[in-house]
Amino acid sequence: MGLSCWLLLCLVVPAAQAQTSPKPAGKPKAPKESEAAPLSAKKLEEALQLLLKATTDSAQNQQRRQFRPTEIEGLVMDQTITKVGHDFYDEFFTKWEAPPDIGDFTIVIREKPARGTSTLISVEVNESELLELPLQPKAEAIEEMAAYALEVAGGFLLQARNESKQLERGGRVPLEVF
Repeated sequence: MGLSCWLLLCLVVPAAQAQTSPKPAGKPKAPKESEAAPLSAKKLEEALQLLLKATTDSAQNQQRRQFRPTEIEGLVMDQTITKVGHDFYDEFFTKWEAPPDIGDFTIVIREKPARGTSTLISVEVNESELLELPLQPKAEAIEEMAAYALEVAGGFLLQARNESKQLERGGRVPLEVF
């Protein structure tokens, strides 16, 4: 962009001024170093082509940059309150591995109190609640529920990725409304 402004100021503006300014009668002035000689039509065309190329290149570079709503990719958040909830989160987080080609997602594990010693664990992926599981304070139950939650969360992210790829390719026809 800076190159295009420089070309415009240095090449195009003095050439336009030289064509429109009347020549004074009498003694010719010696040209100053800051004044450029008028450009030929060929040089002017080359300068404009360079300017056009610089602006299209910068526009293409901006299109290549993708917008990311968050700077942190693959965020897994713990919003549990009891030891059982923290144990579930630890089990989930230590075994979590994001599917390939999945960039930006947020997983939130929340906890709500339930009857007796059980608790309700909910798993949200990208603000969509996928599961709400009753959880007992037993190590085997925590491991089983964490494994199930891992399968569901991974499947949801894979399905979302596949759907977005289909939409990008235009292979999906929108539903008709009657």
